[in-house]
Order: sequence, then C-alpha cells, then structure tokens
Amino acid sequence: MPSRRPPSPDPAPAESATQCCQSVGATMIGHFATRLEVEANKAGGSLNVAQIRALAQHFVEAEQSRFKAYYRRAWDECSQSRETLQWESARSKPFDRILMRRFAHLFPPRTGDDGGAGILSRRMIPGFHMAIDKMIGPTLYQQCQTQCEIILARHALPGGGWNWSAVHADADASALINDILVVIARTFAAFDKRRAWFLEMVNSHLAPARHGARDEYWQLSESAFSALMHALFADLNAKTKSNQPMINQRWGSAAQQALAQFFSHLDRQ
Repeated sequence: MPSRRPPSPDPAPAESATQCCQSVGATMIGHFATRLEVEANKAGGSLNVAQIRALAQHFVEAEQSRFKAYYRRAWDECSQSRETLQWESARSKPFDRILMRRFAHLFPPRTGDDGGAGILSRRMIPGFHMAIDKMIGPTLYQQCQTQCEIILARHALPGGGWNWSAVHADADASALINDILVVIARTFAAFDKRRAWFLEMVNSHLAPARHGARDEYWQLSESAFSALMHALFADLNAKTKSNQPMINQRWGSAAQQALAQFFSHLDRQ
C-alpha cells in the first residue's frame, strides 16, 4: 500500500510568530512617531535632521525602561507561538506522535491533546526527539517514520485526516514501537551514564518557557525520567514478565538480557 504523508502543519503558528515581531516593531515606531509629533509641535511645527537623530538616540537610550512590561509580554507571546510551532511540527511526524502517546498522560492537560498528571512538560519534546534520534540512529528513525506513514494510511478518514485512536490501537504500530524500545534499552547498558546523558540532552534543548507558566523553571529530573521510562516501556515490560519465550523468539537472548537489566535498574528508581 503506498504511504500517505501527513499534511504540512498549519502555517498559523509560524505566521503568528512573525506577527509578534511585526507587532513589536509597529508599536515602537508608533510610540516614536508620537514623540516626534509632540516635539515638532513644541518646536513650531517642524524638526531638522539633527533634532530627529537626537530624539531617536534619547528614545533608545532613556525611554526603553517604561516599555519593559510590553517587551516581556511580547516575548512571552512569541515564545508561545514558537513552542506551538515546534509541537505541531513534531505531531506531523506519525512515529513521534505514536511514540509519545505512551507517556502523553504525564503532560499537563491541554485542549486537543492527551494529558493529565503534569509530571512532564511539553518543553521537553525537542530534546526528547533528539535523544531518540541519536540512540536509534537517523536511518532507523526515518524507517520508522516511513512505516508509520503506511500504518497511518490504513486509518485515513473519508473527509481527510486520520483516526488516531485506531492508529494507536494498531497492532503493527504497537509492535514497531516495542521494536524501537528494545533498541533504546540496549543503549542503557551503562544505565547511570546513559541516564545522565539523556537528562542533559533534554534539559539543554528545552523549548522556551512562558513567563509565569507553571513549567517556567521545569527540568527533567531523575524522578521525572523514571516516570517517563516506566510509562514509555510499560507495555514491553508487561510482555517481558508474562511471555519470556516470545521476547526471546522475537528479539533474541541478548536483547532479553538487556531488557531484564534495564527493567531491573528502572525498578530501583
């Protein structure tokens, strides 16, 4: 069956981010134009070039402090637009979305998304995807995207889009994710070292925070890492405990041992 690629993300977030910058520029030009009008009236109706330059320099150097609240609000709006754009870009990739579904309930609630516990922050998404890419390699990562596009095509809706509930329940999708998790688990042979690397990868690539948001100072901690991994590997962990012969048949004895070691470390967290 030919693959069907997801549509491009809605351009609205990108346009919104651009409009944030345009709004700041237009607002400041407007303020400066008002100042010119006031000073021109004081000077009899006109200003010369030197006077305009002096006013501009004074405006930049002496009057910016009164706009700090406006700059902070504009920065928060731009950051929120950028975060939304990154999130929508990630969601357009079916493998990423299917993978994250396994721990989506750990994000805070948000309209239109899975979420609940709030242990994790969506600010972690860029770093999480980078870490996965590095652990499984770009070639396998792209193969997963391609395979998930094929799975997605099975669940296309007549009016456009996809039945994501059916996608997440698809046996092939579940098997693919577990295959990848086996690869990931095997990179944790030196568990503490790999965990430290994972934390650094995520925390050094957090999406910008909104001022005053509940996750403004959020970082992926060891306890949050433990919650993330327990959720991500829950299905595979259950299969490992209930059907050892299947694990050995599908992935081999070396993988079976690697999984046992990985889950042993997790259970001590």
